[in-house]
Amino acid sequence: MSLENFPSFLLNFSEFEMNAEEKHFYRFKAFRLDVAERQLLHHNMPVSLTPKAFDVLAVLVERSGHLVEKDELLRLVWSDSFVEEANVARVVHTLRKTLGEDENGNKFIETVAKKGYRFVAKVSEIREPAARRSENGKQDPSTIDEKFSETEVQTPPSVTDQTIAPLVSKPKQTARIVLFTVGFMSAVFLILSLSFNFQSGFSFNPNDVKSIAVLPLKPLTAENREPIYEFGIADALIFKLSSAKNLVVRPLSATRRYADLEQDAAVAGREQKVDYVLASNYQIADGKILVTSQLINVQSGQVEEVFKDLRENANKLAVQEAVAANIGQSLLKTLNRKSNNFSAKRYTTNEEAYRLYLQGTALADKRSQKDEAKAIEYFEKAIELDPNYALAYAGLANAHNAVAIFKGIDTHDEYLKAKAAVEKALAIDENLSEAHSYVGEMKMNYEWDFAGAEVEMKKGIELDPNSSNAHRMYALYLNSMGRFDESIAEIKTAIDLEPASVLNQSIYGMILYFARRYDEAIVQLERTIEMDPSLKRSYRWLMKSYQMKGNDEKAFEWFLRSPKIKADNPEKITMWKETYAKSGWRGITQQQIKEEKENEKKGKDISWELMVFFAELGDKEQAIFYMEKVFSSDERSWGKISMTIDPRYDFLRSDPRFKEVIKRIGLK
Repeated sequence: MSLENFPSFLLNFSEFEMNAEEKHFYRFKAFRLDVAERQLLHHNMPVSLTPKAFDVLAVLVERSGHLVEKDELLRLVWSDSFVEEANVARVVHTLRKTLGEDENGNKFIETVAKKGYRFVAKVSEIREPAARRSENGKQDPSTIDEKFSETEVQTPPSVTDQTIAPLVSKPKQTARIVLFTVGFMSAVFLILSLSFNFQSGFSFNPNDVKSIAVLPLKPLTAENREPIYEFGIADALIFKLSSAKNLVVRPLSATRRYADLEQDAAVAGREQKVDYVLASNYQIADGKILVTSQLINVQSGQVEEVFKDLRENANKLAVQEAVAANIGQSLLKTLNRKSNNFSAKRYTTNEEAYRLYLQGTALADKRSQKDEAKAIEYFEKAIELDPNYALAYAGLANAHNAVAIFKGIDTHDEYLKAKAAVEKALAIDENLSEAHSYVGEMKMNYEWDFAGAEVEMKKGIELDPNSSNAHRMYALYLNSMGRFDESIAEIKTAIDLEPASVLNQSIYGMILYFARRYDEAIVQLERTIEMDPSLKRSYRWLMKSYQMKGNDEKAFEWFLRSPKIKADNPEKITMWKETYAKSGWRGITQQQIKEEKENEKKGKDISWELMVFFAELGDKEQAIFYMEKVFSSDERSWGKISMTIDPRYDFLRSDPRFKEVIKRIGLK
């Protein structure tokens, strides 16, 4: 990266840090941002931020009032790694939660649709002497460097030729200051580490339920990086720990998002709402691999114990299982949990098949047509390499089930593919929890065998009580049966097991909508959209919740903010605004009917869309007309089941024709 691409605060870092005559910082509201010291203060109290969050904030503040595009943030802050655009949204979401709102209820960071972000609070750039003198000639205590008030001590970066080289041309005094600072901080860290180790005599009550998140491993040297270890060893450790009694372990689907090399372990632990985090690194050299794991107490931030494993770097899957068995057993002993002799059940000895499986599972829960298609491709390639890979078959079934929800897809064809895959998974291992959950999903959505579906979903939970996926599936089943209180309890359990899952959070909001708890649904869904603005389903349920409350203005506001409408051209968006101004939300629905009627003339089957829109207008005759057309086909889907609980059809429920149609599902 060329120097002109760096923000000025990074180029001038050494000058700011070494300038003994002047301090440079930014003020906005009650906050003070000192870029050189990498410190954010609120009312003179330190605010904890991850390194990436701090860098993003620094870029936005320095360019306050101006748009900073997402691509530019990725280039400036994540120049050392390849990450998705969603990382930027996630960091901005964290910053918004950290900064809160000003006294007028305004957020500090504004989202510019499809572009990026703008820091909208007034920012003052201040330069002042490092130590002002009070009238009596003594140093003013308020100007003492606040960095010594921080309670968290971070490991200083290693000093390499690359980090020292830019300073060679500086005066000798500057070099001495740098070396002294690095040496001093290293000594402090060493003393603190020793003090933590001396505290290893702590004890745990085996009857107390504790929770832990195992983070992806980080390489100590980028040139010897092996991604399969980063997720594979974490996955093996999760499997090892999950069998222990009274220990709740976050699944890999919950922790894979923390693969950033600069991820703060304590912050990850707070987001996952766990008691402990296992943060590990690895180093490969001379044919060996060294794994070092730290057990971190999330509340105190202290390292409770350190575990190490050194072995030959031969077969990668064998290394993962051996490391997990060794460190996992030591960790269970430390936590005073009943030890076991289980090793991670990989279901495959093919490294490439395992790698493809990890890639497929990373995409499967995103619930977009593009991601599901790619996930299917990865799972199928894994199965080609190992035809007896049970987990890959289960993942393939899950992806095909997900694809079946998209419009224009042959759901029957997807159902047959999913059924074949899950039957193969169970033939290999009849006790595979997720496979039973997926069987339950198919029995509910496509076979309409509701009693059989519940049996399978309960079996999935019984086999793995710590499976967020199993609890989520059962929550969806209970919701479809109209058992809303039970459904809410199950989805809350899924969220407790995987708090950062946007899919879980969105489904919770959807269930609240079906339960007619619209105010709660609105709060939940707006929170979910803030977590991930790209998840389309959250906008849909949020608009419906506002509609059912009769708040058309808010429904239209979120209509315009939804990804589907934002993708329209400016002329189309202007048309929507003019329609709403003239005819309100009813006009919006009528315009959508007009457009779908045009599609109908072209031979497209849009019976479902017209049924929904006429129901929203309260047009009983047209709604039932298109409902009968929808049910004239043999296609089975969750959408048809949802009509038995959707509040939009409440005005039709007393009509004999509606009752007759619903009987075809086998529900009342």
